[in-house]
Amino acid sequence: PCKKIPAIHIAGTNGKGSIAAFINSVLSQADIKTGVTTSPHLVDWGERIRINKVPISKKEFKSLSLELNPIVEKYSLTPFESVVAIALKYFTIKEVKLLILEVGLGGRLDATTSHKYRPIIAFGAIGLDHCEYLGNNLEKVAIEKAAVITPKSTIITAAQNNIVKRVFNETAMRQEAVIHWVDPLSEAWELGIPGVIQKENAAVAKGVIDSLKNMGWSISEEHLRKGLSLAKWPGRLQKMKWEGMPIVVDGAH
Repeated sequence: PCKKIPAIHIAGTNGKGSIAAFINSVLSQADIKTGVTTSPHLVDWGERIRINKVPISKKEFKSLSLELNPIVEKYSLTPFESVVAIALKYFTIKEVKLLILEVGLGGRLDATTSHKYRPIIAFGAIGLDHCEYLGNNLEKVAIEKAAVITPKSTIITAAQNNIVKRVFNETAMRQEAVIHWVDPLSEAWELGIPGVIQKENAAVAKGVIDSLKNMGWSISEEHLRKGLSLAKWPGRLQKMKWEGMPIVVDGAH
């Protein structure tokens, strides 16, 4: 499924979900029908599969789960792999024009890499994570994550540790890919997701949108600015009130 649909692939340690939310918000403003798969969910599995900002319905999720169950059982797919399979099938049925795929864990062996048409690769900040699977030092982790870089792709990333930067440059050279290093957005940009780090994540999202425009997608400056300002990523350092008291809710994992 989705073989002919281009995907924006988002990898990294931190910020993947925020980058996806920023990009999705802009593409929704531009009225580009986009299939989005992210993880984890906070309340409902349907959050992981959306078309623009609308989650898959419980009925459709259940129907596709049952339809794909023989494949799930035959290949002993994990829950994450199963959701990616359901997502790609759903996006095919709904005839989306573009995909946003967020890596679940690592990169090289992640289920999202089963989709081969990934001309744009976006990276959040990379640090040590899931060391039991990815390696016990930054270079090993970076190699696993950089493995998502496809031949002749466009890579968008903010500043990275020098070790990560070297791995990226070496991988990009082998794959004949082009890296665009972006600086954090200035105070002139209004962002819908709060926090200093979001200036970097939003800069990566802007870099992705600029790359899409270079590929012929119709996205205006107004779509970009409004999309970034309206982006939301619930439950991630979200300011709320509970019984009149201000609290910060963070349930990213």
